[in-house]
Amino acid sequence: MKKYAWIGALFFFILLVSGALYYLGKRSKVEQIPSGYKHILSFSEEGMRIDLYSKVGKLDVGKNSIYVLIKPAKRLKELYFYMPPMPGMGEMREDASIKEVSPGAYSVDVSISMAGSWQIVLGLDGKVIKRDISVPFTAEGKVQAKKDKIAIDPNKLQLIGIQTDMVKKGDIVESFSTVGYVSYDLSRVHQITLRSDGWVLDTFGRFEGELIKRGTPLMRVLSPDVNIAKEELRLSKELGRKDLERAVLEKLSFLKSGDVVRSPYDGVILERGTYDGGFLKAGDIAYKIADISRVWVIAEVPQEYAGVLRKGMEVIVSPVGEEDSLIGRVDYVFPEADRMSRTVKARVSLANRDVRLKVNQMVNVYFEKDLGEVLTVPEDAVVDTGKRKVVFVEIQPGLYEPRNVRLGRKAQGYYQVLDGLKEGERVVVKGNFLLDSEAQIKGLYGEEAKAHEHH
Repeated sequence: MKKYAWIGALFFFILLVSGALYYLGKRSKVEQIPSGYKHILSFSEEGMRIDLYSKVGKLDVGKNSIYVLIKPAKRLKELYFYMPPMPGMGEMREDASIKEVSPGAYSVDVSISMAGSWQIVLGLDGKVIKRDISVPFTAEGKVQAKKDKIAIDPNKLQLIGIQTDMVKKGDIVESFSTVGYVSYDLSRVHQITLRSDGWVLDTFGRFEGELIKRGTPLMRVLSPDVNIAKEELRLSKELGRKDLERAVLEKLSFLKSGDVVRSPYDGVILERGTYDGGFLKAGDIAYKIADISRVWVIAEVPQEYAGVLRKGMEVIVSPVGEEDSLIGRVDYVFPEADRMSRTVKARVSLANRDVRLKVNQMVNVYFEKDLGEVLTVPEDAVVDTGKRKVVFVEIQPGLYEPRNVRLGRKAQGYYQVLDGLKEGERVVVKGNFLLDSEAQIKGLYGEEAKAHEHH
């Protein structure tokens, strides 16, 4: 009897051990992590725990193999990475392919197109769990490897819209336009005076602003000194005194004898200093006449371009409202700036055939300066933060380095490069604001990013 009791107890013990081993084996099978996978991330929410393991111990740009364990076991319906829209690009979503290994255990493959701030989203039975991470991501949540660079999946560059161009040398011409106005050529303003006192008998209806020709009568004058000299000439001839006659002729030549004074120039009467019946003393200004066969154009140049101005620069002058243009050269740069308008004056002398240009008329003035062969970078490649100018240099497709640059003049869609780039390097010309946002997030600008210099 005891023998049968002992056999029953042994059989019960074997069943108990077998059950325990079966349970432990099953549990081990469920929780067994594939060889080489390392724990990188955990979620804990409402009594549920989710653990993520990575084949390489991190999440990075490109293809990622992930192992997911959910306790207690839940069905994983979807897993994806989401990046909200940023300036210059729309939202991004990278969906994972999911394979169930056993209840609560899943093998997941997902490709991440670029480095940056992502949301990892898990859809379970009736529940959505989210967590913000920065890719590359390790168990410590730190950026891996090249901390001063931004990585993007090369296969996704076209989708994201990133384009590059080459830094190269080239001949560029700096140009800018400004406004100006037409002025008299002050070197061609003439004064009409008398060399002896006299009465003005007639001004022939002359008026200020009148356009006159050379030889146009200006006034008829009665001068006592001239009349006396003429009488002396008559007497010297009667007496046969050649010496006196020569002296009187010289006197009349000096006095510019003649009843009618005519204009010696073509031009415009600026001022009329006499009237019919008036009296003029010797040296008084009777008329001011401006020769307008040539005029000055005074260009108001913004101070930022003052360093470009040079005597002899060729310019194009376009009268406002007209299609045709005139070509001239800067013949003088005024030494003073206008502190109110913050401009510097530059003078251009132009021939004025057929009085095409009217004094005080507004004109557009177009300046050009050949900068010669210089190292250039496309204007679209430059991100101006206000405190610095940055370009993103392509180290290799998908890997970009933000670099501070020192730039010179801007012309024809290019900047002159003074420092920071080398000929042959490639820079991002489209999509750089996306990289700029990522550089701020990663702190690649140092302390300035914390001050939100871009905002």
